Amino acid sequence: MSGSISVPGYSSSNRVPGFYLALDNTGANTASMARRVLIVGQMLATAPAKAGVPEISGGVTDAITKYGAGSQLHIMLRDYRTIDSTGEVWVLPLADDAASQAATGSITLTGPALAAGTLPLYIADQLVPVGVSVGDTAEVIAANIVAAAKAIPSLPVTLSAAAGIVTVTARNKGLCGNDITMGVALLGTAGGQSVPTGVSVALAQLAGGTQNPTSLQTALASLGSRVYDLIAHPYTDTASLTAFKNLLDNNIGRWSPMQQLYGHHITALRADYGAATTFGLAQNDPHGTVMPIADSPASPMSWAAQLMAVTAVSMRENPALPVRGLALTLLPPTDAGRFAFDERNSFLHDGLSTFTVNDSGTVLTERLVTTYQENSAGVPDDSYLDIETLLTAQVCMQDMRTYLASRYARTILVADGSKIPAGAQATTAQLIGASAVARYRWQCTQLWAQNPDTFAQNIVCENAGGGQVRLKLPYDFANQLWVIAADIHFTKS
Repeated sequence: MSGSISVPGYSSSNRVPGFYLALDNTGANTASMARRVLIVGQMLATAPAKAGVPEISGGVTDAITKYGAGSQLHIMLRDYRTIDSTGEVWVLPLADDAASQAATGSITLTGPALAAGTLPLYIADQLVPVGVSVGDTAEVIAANIVAAAKAIPSLPVTLSAAAGIVTVTARNKGLCGNDITMGVALLGTAGGQSVPTGVSVALAQLAGGTQNPTSLQTALASLGSRVYDLIAHPYTDTASLTAFKNLLDNNIGRWSPMQQLYGHHITALRADYGAATTFGLAQNDPHGTVMPIADSPASPMSWAAQLMAVTAVSMRENPALPVRGLALTLLPPTDAGRFAFDERNSFLHDGLSTFTVNDSGTVLTERLVTTYQENSAGVPDDSYLDIETLLTAQVCMQDMRTYLASRYARTILVADGSKIPAGAQATTAQLIGASAVARYRWQCTQLWAQNPDTFAQNIVCENAGGGQVRLKLPYDFANQLWVIAADIHFTKS
């Protein structure tokens, strides 16, 4: 038994009398992985931030300074912080692509105004109130629109006026500018909004934006080994979605056993039912979530930021909790643009997520799913259907890794059945398996997983030689309650 107990830092050649105590924390680690999210988007050409370099966010004011007021990153961070005010947020700024074009639109005015009032113009979901006086001509109103817009630096567009026509140009070049909408009096007379008598407004929605940043793939490669639980971005073009899919791939990406960095990306799509369905059927990414938003005045980048925010808050509470019924602070689609029950059910079979709108006009998450629909054999596969499954898997895997690493960081491996002296830094594959079972039981108490006895019965532990232990861990993640169905039997008396 002599020498079987190792005391870190103590020399066995010591002959000086005394008491020598070493602190060993291998059995005391209760820390969990840091939870952080990443916002990916474009900055303005005049902004001082270095494109392609991730950095921690210093808040909305900091975003204005570094990325520019009205930039994608400013708007996304602002909208994220309306829901999650405490989570750790990082930002990956991108420059507009050199070959891209900015989306443009126009506002054509006619007058003169026959009554004083306020023209309630909306750019995205931002109200731009424009004062109108009796007799104002189209030229005067157009100039006043430009002045009113300049007073709101967070707008994602710039405006200029000539001959009663306001030209609207997206601040960031690229395809995303095509999704910025304009509207007038969106709340209607019930909301106290109307166009002053004598004035008419014709909107030509933004279009013509081309080419999202081709630097995205290179920028994503710069993320290094920092873990980001969730990534929000405004892109739905094939090249960008492929870059995110490769980043998070199970075999070569951040979900692979050689990286173990994990993560999940979230974006939104401006499309009607038919276009959204076509888009969804073409996707197949277990680590991506896309929300169709129809004609919501809010831009997809705002939806992506807030969807990530409610998911991040829910994940910190418990990753297995359904991300359901959580409120977003965005203007909803019109009544005609809200997807019906059968359309939403179809979306959930086509890799697309869903939301509802309550009677007060509040947008509520309904079900967030991944775009994964088929396995490598082309067979329908629902194993990665819900985002909660991936969130829970990530937390369980991180926790199991931390637990085992703390207990077996510097250990001798011997064959199963070997007699190990008390206190010796040695173990067997079976003992490691027993530790995994113990930790799984603890994870079940957190309601991340279930059926610990089944796990214990079916775990496989193998000493593969060469100092390698291989485990087959039969996880059974917790489910989410989605449906309660009942058959109502009634009688009459």
